[in-house]
This record gives sequence, structure tokens and C-alpha cells, in this order.
Amino acid sequence: MKSTLVVLLIVVASASTIADITQRLSNYADHPFGSSMINLVSVNMKTGGSLNELKQLLQQIKDELIALTQLQDQESATFTRRSQVDLAKLQATLEQAQSDLDNQRQEQTSLSNELTTLQTRVKEDQAALDRNSRGSNDAQARLDSENADFTTKYQDYSDAILACKEAQRLLLNLRGEGASLIQLTQDTKSNLIQTKENFQKIKEILEAHTKKSSLTLFQPIIEGLAEMTTKVNPETLNNVLSLVARLITALQEGQDQLESNHKTQVDNLSRLGDDLRNEKQTLQVSLTTANNRLKEIQSRLNELDGLINISNAIVEVTQLNIQDATRINELEDQEYSNQKVSRQTEIDIVDRLIEYINQKLSE
Repeated sequence: MKSTLVVLLIVVASASTIADITQRLSNYADHPFGSSMINLVSVNMKTGGSLNELKQLLQQIKDELIALTQLQDQESATFTRRSQVDLAKLQATLEQAQSDLDNQRQEQTSLSNELTTLQTRVKEDQAALDRNSRGSNDAQARLDSENADFTTKYQDYSDAILACKEAQRLLLNLRGEGASLIQLTQDTKSNLIQTKENFQKIKEILEAHTKKSSLTLFQPIIEGLAEMTTKVNPETLNNVLSLVARLITALQEGQDQLESNHKTQVDNLSRLGDDLRNEKQTLQVSLTTANNRLKEIQSRLNELDGLINISNAIVEVTQLNIQDATRINELEDQEYSNQKVSRQTEIDIVDRLIEYINQKLSE
């Protein structure tokens, strides 16, 4: 192409031809290729050269520019494909190294947490052994206290139930006389007063460990007995008998519940003693196991430190390689883009000149 241009370039052009062509190529006036093409056409027309031959030459130049553009497109596509493959390999290497590093760090964190947990557990197990001895003594003391407390409360219930039954017999005897208004003997009156006082004492004793629903029965019974110390009204008598019967049932239920609770408490304290003995054996085994595991963890953590350093180095080197490859690709893409724009500009210039020649041929 250069040899053809050299032959054809004769730097002598008329002012009108150059002005006309320059006006057509005003956007490309400062372009080196544009200037060369303007001179080529101007010289040809000045020297009376064939416009058809000039047109053919321009078309040949255009075809060569298009072919060159296509070649550059192919070369750029090939470079892009190879670059993508290389980057993919680098990226795969990076991802694998990062995955290895993440796994190693996760294992390191997990083992460190386990190490801390084991160290804490060893201290807790040792403290538990100390508590074990104190717990055994405490359990025995609680059992002794429970037995003494149960004996007292159980007797309180028995005394209360016995008093209720004695009152019940007294009242039933009074009702058996059948009078609508019973005249009290001195002995009967004394018995009623004593029974009322007994109920008052029992109420005070049971207040500490009896359901409130049972205690509410005491007051109307006491009031009814107080009323009957002066005269016995059959309605009052029957009402008090009914209340006493209900109270006996409630007290028996309370006594049964007390006995059941006592049995449960004794069973619990006995199991606690067994548990404390079993705990001691378990803690000793646990301490031995924990110490062995601590040694294993420390060994693996030392190994992981070396593996993490290697993985870190691979990640850093691969990242740098990817950065370098990316910069090269960017530079290559920019160069290809600039060349493509330049070739298209040259093709546009030739198209304008061919258009100009066609106009001249039609005149």
C-alpha cells in the first residue's frame, strides 16, 4: 500500500480543489491520514489523472483497511479468549486457596473454642469435686431435719384428727337426746368449753403447715361451740357436726399429703447421695479425658499455624498475578479500542473521498 501511495503522491494541488476536499473532510483536517488522502486526490485531479482509476485506488485502500480491521478483531478475540482462560485458572487457584484458608481458620477457631471450653470444664470439674463433699454432708443434714420436721407435723395432724373425732362423739351424743332445745348439764357445758379451747389451740398449731381452706373451717366450729355452751340449738348442732366432718376429711387429706411429700423428699435426698457418689467417679474420668484432648488440640493448632501461613502466601501471590493480568488486559483492550477507532476514521475518510470522486464523475 505504501509503494502505491509513494508513486501517486505528488505534492502539487490547486487551491480550489484542496479547499473543496478540505471542506468535505473538515472533521478530519488534522488527521495525518486525512491530510495524505487530501493531497492524493488533489494531485491526481491537478495532473489530470483518471478519476475512475483514483476511485479504484481508494476502494482498494478501503478494502485493505477493512481487512486490517478484521484481522485486528480476530487477534483481539484470540487474546481475549486466552486471557479469560488464564484469568479463570488464576481465579480457580485463588478460590481454592481461599477455601483452604477459610477451612483452616474455621478449624482453628473451632479448636480454640473447644480448648477454652475444656480448660473451663477442667476448672469446673475440680470445683464440682469440692462441692461433692459438701453436698453429701448437706444432704444428710437435710434428711435428718426432714425426718424431725415430719414427725412433729404428723403428730400435730394426728392430735387434731383425734380432737375432731372426740368433739364429733360429744356432739353426736347431744344430738342423740333428741330435744329441740337441750338443757346443758354442768359436765356437758364443761366438755363443750374444753372442746372449743382445744379447737382454738389446734388451729394455732396447724396454721404453719395446713391449707387455708382447712383453717377456714375452724372459726365457724369454734363459734358454734361457743354458742352451745349456753344452749344447744339443733340447727347449730347439725351445722357444727357437718363442719367437723368436713374438717376431719381435710385434715386426713393434709396428713396423707404430708406423708407423701415426706416420702418424696426422703427418696430425693437418697438419690442425691447416690448421684454425688456417681458424680465423683464421672468427674475423675472426665478430667482425664479432657487433659488428653487438650494435648491433641494444641498439637493440631501448631500444625494449622504453618498451613495458614502457606495458604496466606498462595492467596497473596495469586491476587497479585490476577491484578497484573487484569491490568494487561485493560491496556490491551484500550489499545485495541484506539486502533479500531483510528481504522474506522480512516475508512470514513476514504468513504468521503469516494463520495467526492463519484460526484465529480457525475458532473
